[in-house]
Amino acid sequence: MSTATLELIPQPQAEAGAGPHEEGSAPTLENLVLAAWEDLALRGRAACPVCDGWIEPAGCPGCGSELS
Repeated sequence: MSTATLELIPQPQAEAGAGPHEEGSAPTLENLVLAAWEDLALRGRAACPVCDGWIEPAGCPGCGSELS
């Protein structure tokens, strides 16, 4: 399995009363991984959350990442 480094990008401050899941907000890492798991279960492949290639049950042939 390859290692990936996530770069934290400062997010602009939300307006008062705006929730974290408002339309237009960036997806969380948790949401990206959950979507990948769901797509793998339904379609047998999904967008890789690391390199945007295609991840399959055996892992991503592009970057070597695996969901476990």
